[in-house]
Amino acid sequence: MNFSSITLLLAIVLYSCKKKQYAAEPENYTTEYSIVGDKIFNYKNPLQLIGANALHVFSAGSSDMNSWNIDIAREFVGNVKESPVTGNVLLDGTGAYLHPLQSVVDSNRKNKRVTIICPFRWDGLAPTDFTGKMPRQTFWWNDLKIKLQQWAIHFKDQPDVWIELWNEPYRYDRADGYTDDIWLSDMNELTAIIRNSGNKNIIAVPCAEQGQDESVLINKGAAFLKDKSNIIFDIHAYEKWLLVPAVQMGNRLQLLQQNNLPVIFGETAPLNAGVLMDKKPFLDSLYNRGLSVCAWVWKNDGNDTDALLDAQGLPNDKSNNQWGSTYKALCLKARKP
Repeated sequence: MNFSSITLLLAIVLYSCKKKQYAAEPENYTTEYSIVGDKIFNYKNPLQLIGANALHVFSAGSSDMNSWNIDIAREFVGNVKESPVTGNVLLDGTGAYLHPLQSVVDSNRKNKRVTIICPFRWDGLAPTDFTGKMPRQTFWWNDLKIKLQQWAIHFKDQPDVWIELWNEPYRYDRADGYTDDIWLSDMNELTAIIRNSGNKNIIAVPCAEQGQDESVLINKGAAFLKDKSNIIFDIHAYEKWLLVPAVQMGNRLQLLQQNNLPVIFGETAPLNAGVLMDKKPFLDSLYNRGLSVCAWVWKNDGNDTDALLDAQGLPNDKSNNQWGSTYKALCLKARKP
């Protein structure tokens, strides 16, 4: 996602007539949140989660999401290097006040909301945006692994906290020399750090081409899932999803489900690289298929096309194809996993 608008801010699968085969069965069926096959479970109940990306690291407190019935918050960590896990609010090197990640999680939990903690930027400065970067080629690669280990250890007994490995890795056009084998190697290494820390919670694994390319899952998803559990793949739906014919989009979603690949669409919005897009057909298709999604972005700013709220806290429909009202309507629907 383009950040120029941001200031500082197990369940057993219910058997049908035909039993599915799963990459890795969970050890038991009492885990609070788990992945079985291509579905998210809360104990024995399948879930469809509808949520939003949030900036609570700058102002912990998520009760304002309750009126929209937000199930899950994908939390922007814009200064991985300095963000405290516990303790007091910290003034970072950019002048931003950072709330401890545990405080962010506690607020979401109090409001019955799952938290995804996602690294977006290494030190709070634009040159260290994670999006579009080849992970191993960044100067913070080794330091990030230390941070992921710290997060994994701290949150390992909090199953409603899911760690995402990286926000939108690799260039959108593969001009960085990307291959699916590179993705497989990078994601295996980062996942192993979390699992070797004793953390069995769900891990969100990003896709290629700045998150928008799901073909890597078709090509390498089964190999990645082998001998792993509680993995969900994060796809981002911008131009490569919203500007294609509805039939093609539906076929891609169907192929993911046919391959038994667990996915969440961790970002979508009407504007990304300059073209205003119609997101409603995509959202309708996700909803009807029981898939989960997080909108970009829970923010009170009527001048930001992608913000869900205006300055008064009402749905933001300013020059954005009624983005705020459209997404709120989706959030208020009954879930159909």
